[in-house]
Amino acid sequence: MPEVCSQCGAPLKEGNAFCTKCGARRNASTESAGTRSFCTKCGAPLDGETKFCTECGAPLNVAPSVSPTIPAATIPHPAPASAATASRDAAPQSAATAPVTAVPVSATPTVSSQTAAAGSAVPAAKSSGIPKVAIAAIGIIVVLIVTGIAGVTYVVHRVRQKAAEAHAVSDIEKKLAELSPPANSAAQKANTQTPADINKSPSDLAATANEPAQDAQKQGSANPANAIAGLASAASGSSTSPSTTASGSTSALGPSAAVAAASAAADAALIPPPLPKPAPIVPVAATGDQAKDWALEYERTVGGPEADLVVRTGDINNLGFGWPPGFDPFSGKSTPGHPWPDINHIPPQAPPGTDRIMLGTSVMPVHMVIQHTADQGDRIVVDSTVKYMSGDGYSGSLNDCFRIRDDATRTPNFVFEQGYIPVAAACTRARELTMPTPIVLAVGELPSKINSVVVQIFADDFQPVPIHSHFQVSLNGTRIPSFEYAINSLDQSGPIGKLLTLRLLPEYWPLLQSGTVELLIDDPTTHAPDGYAVDFVRILVNPHNFIYQVSLTATVTDADKHTPIAGATVNAALESAATDRAGKCELKGIPAGLVVATATAPGYDENSVTVDLPAGQAGHADIQLHAHQESIAALEKSIAQTGTATIYGIHFDTGSSKLRPDSTPALEAVLGLINGRAGSNWIIAGHTDNQGSDALNIPLSKARAASVVSWLRAHGVAASRLEPQGFGATRPVADNATANGRALNRRVEVALAK
Repeated sequence: MPEVCSQCGAPLKEGNAFCTKCGARRNASTESAGTRSFCTKCGAPLDGETKFCTECGAPLNVAPSVSPTIPAATIPHPAPASAATASRDAAPQSAATAPVTAVPVSATPTVSSQTAAAGSAVPAAKSSGIPKVAIAAIGIIVVLIVTGIAGVTYVVHRVRQKAAEAHAVSDIEKKLAELSPPANSAAQKANTQTPADINKSPSDLAATANEPAQDAQKQGSANPANAIAGLASAASGSSTSPSTTASGSTSALGPSAAVAAASAAADAALIPPPLPKPAPIVPVAATGDQAKDWALEYERTVGGPEADLVVRTGDINNLGFGWPPGFDPFSGKSTPGHPWPDINHIPPQAPPGTDRIMLGTSVMPVHMVIQHTADQGDRIVVDSTVKYMSGDGYSGSLNDCFRIRDDATRTPNFVFEQGYIPVAAACTRARELTMPTPIVLAVGELPSKINSVVVQIFADDFQPVPIHSHFQVSLNGTRIPSFEYAINSLDQSGPIGKLLTLRLLPEYWPLLQSGTVELLIDDPTTHAPDGYAVDFVRILVNPHNFIYQVSLTATVTDADKHTPIAGATVNAALESAATDRAGKCELKGIPAGLVVATATAPGYDENSVTVDLPAGQAGHADIQLHAHQESIAALEKSIAQTGTATIYGIHFDTGSSKLRPDSTPALEAVLGLINGRAGSNWIIAGHTDNQGSDALNIPLSKARAASVVSWLRAHGVAASRLEPQGFGATRPVADNATANGRALNRRVEVALAK
């Protein structure tokens, strides 16, 4: 009768030491006590004196076929080995190489777990036959448990590490607070400068920007954020009051442990060095030696071969890159392409506004204000004001500013870590070095009689046409519209330089009488990063015949109808001509260079076209004029681009300030413009032609502006938002010597008040 398992009743095969179903050992009673041995690895019966198990092939240490029963008390108990010893001794004995001992089943006594744990020399018999799949599953579970324990251990370690870091930051913050200057110190006062203080002049801006750095160095502040705060405020022309970002979030700058732990030398390195100081203005008369004369930073020559008076600022040297042998910039030739001036290497003696990159004041990619609060981290506000543009190459000077702006506006509650401190410093420094700066010309005493005045600008890489910037050009704070027409027609690239010769209308000659003239070129409205440079500027009073001359023909047409405009006026330098019935005219004796031809006609917006003409050449200009529009949309576009809007549709009786009924459409457009900008303040300015004296025209123009203000007030605009001004004939946009020019000068202008 086949033998069955005493535990589960399953049949037992001959020779199996364990049940293949439940793993129970074969009933000892069925075996002859002390007569058989089994393999301790697989349980197979062992026959004779074999050295290997015939079932699994494991090597054997064969015990005697009959072993006497050994009392438990006589089993030897060796002293327990240490963990290190046990591990070391067990290592060579792998599962594959350890010999398997043949154990007599019936004669082997039961050994207690305590005895086995103590290291009994008698191995315990296998208690069950666990399937290999189960063993593998148990191994995987063990691995997962070990991995989980390791993960938990790491997390606990990081939590403790973060807590230690937070504690260190707290200690550092307290130390920084102790090092911060008192609330009434000079550094704190520097952080509360108003826009009016900053905007006094670009030269004041440089001095103001350096004050916080000097104060921080004097006080030995170890907080680079505090050192930068004043610089950021000065560059942006703002106070330290907080504001919100373009995305509606406020960014925070907390003291970083790494920053606070930096040395004082590293902190000082974050403070930009002072801006380069120009050479004193000491004009020198030309000698006729070109090499010597062109190297002068300032020139003032009376009674020379070119004009009764020549005043120049800026050496004639192609922004420091030099000219090719024999090159004459007055010949009308373009300079060779050259690298862009490095803002960190402005020539030490270069006069302000020359030999450097400049970017309009509206190009403020980030508006940064750092606020210090007791017992809190410094908070930095980043207000995006422009969209990212690749610019023309020069705008790469503000890449650090764009990086801060993009990162801060992309991530709410953006935290400035240590790496952003030098980035902010570099941004502030770049904005200081590229700020538009007036070019100062020491005119001195003027000739007793003035017949004409021209201003020559050696312009480099102006690109308002493709980049859609719009420059304002002023002399001693007064905008010169005809100069703006010329500058805003440029499309230079390369970068290359070119000579512009521009006529200064007689109404602006009084600006020269102060003896010092500041020429400022700036784009304060468009935010377009159009980098530009100026090599030198000259004023020629009563110029003689120009050495290098060119001629120009022009055709003026209606841009929409494509028909010729007869009677249009075309100006280029000192020359002027009216178009015939075919819309054509010719001008001769124009100085060589980048000739700017400007056409004007009543009912049209002016337009300027540039023609590149080296000496001795003739050129042609096709000039298209668009009909003047005074809709709300047209006025809004003009305000956004130039800051002003010109109105010709507001009419008055001759010599009177009384509004005519046909002025209503234009007045309603102005009303819509103002109502569309809630909270804005406006200047309403009246202008006349030069017919009559200033004593008559200036009060008349102001009375006409007051009439417009009264109409707007009657239609709901608060009086506090409107300011009437009158300029008479002192601010012409065209030449009063022609009927067309006089018609264009009779106008009303509206402008946003600063």
